Amino acid sequence: EVQEAIHSTCDMVQYHALALLHEIKRHDRLAVSKMVIQLGGNARVTNMSSPLAICLLIRYITDTLKGENADRILSTPAGRSAYQFLELSLKHRSDAVIYEAAKSLCSLPSVEDRDLGPAIAVLQLLLSSPKMALRLAAMRTLSAVAMAKPSAVTKCNDDMESLVNDNNRLIATYAITTLLKTGSESSVDRLMKQISSFMNDISDEFKVVVVHAIQELCLKYPLKHRVLVGFLANFLREEGGFEFKKAIVDAIVLLIDAIPETKESSLFHLCEFIEDCEFTALSTQILFLIGSLGPTTQIPARYIRFIYNRLILENAIIRAAAINALAKFAMEVSSLRLSVSVLLRRSL
Repeated sequence: EVQEAIHSTCDMVQYHALALLHEIKRHDRLAVSKMVIQLGGNARVTNMSSPLAICLLIRYITDTLKGENADRILSTPAGRSAYQFLELSLKHRSDAVIYEAAKSLCSLPSVEDRDLGPAIAVLQLLLSSPKMALRLAAMRTLSAVAMAKPSAVTKCNDDMESLVNDNNRLIATYAITTLLKTGSESSVDRLMKQISSFMNDISDEFKVVVVHAIQELCLKYPLKHRVLVGFLANFLREEGGFEFKKAIVDAIVLLIDAIPETKESSLFHLCEFIEDCEFTALSTQILFLIGSLGPTTQIPARYIRFIYNRLILENAIIRAAAINALAKFAMEVSSLRLSVSVLLRRSL
């Protein structure tokens, strides 16, 4: 009776029948696989009238094609038919079905960039939709694809740039972070200006996403390190919570290791930050870093003032970290040994 109800002329009956049939068989993985492969392989988009039922079937097919035996299933005629069902769904009249099919195809494992073409093209069209929900959904999916396959999303760059100024800050955030993954070196300066205009309007959660994207961009284009590290340093001085500030500090530290040319300027930015840092954990982390790297810089003496200020102005934990940092300078830089010893005596 449930299987017959799937072919009902009522949209909601189709949807609930499919959900119920899946619930009945959900403890038998093989039975579920056979059910969704048969429905996807034998059905045509026009035969199942309920968009909700089709979206549900697409999700079930996706789970099956992403399962343990995904490669074997795709090599069978039924599996290939189910995959073709997903491609046919890209041409459905319902926006929900189109999006669900595109998201499904983008999430399948071992999919080549050329096979993503139709799905990416559909998502690109949704970026210009007057419906905010569709723009957000498409942008979020493209952002996820860009993490693994940035080249597949590059053709959407012009459309995504138009969304940087979208009234929905979440859409704008996804657009800018995706552009940071797919943009060219020549577009870095322009993107930084666009980011600055809305960073204060988004939550710390999404600021952290932006910071990680900038970090990856700097690793991709190391010659742009001055612009990108300078941008991160500017936001160290702005308002923000611990997670946001820690994400920036961690990004700068990672870039120091990956791009040695950033060491001098990055250490100086971090020194300026601890002058007015409200987070003990970050201050101690930075003092440890200065103690480790400062003695190897061209002008080690420039960091002594910043460290000593922490010694006379901060709490016990930070003072201990500052003493440790000063001791490292005294041990490794002979020209500073006497003056550092004087400062350490004063702190007794």
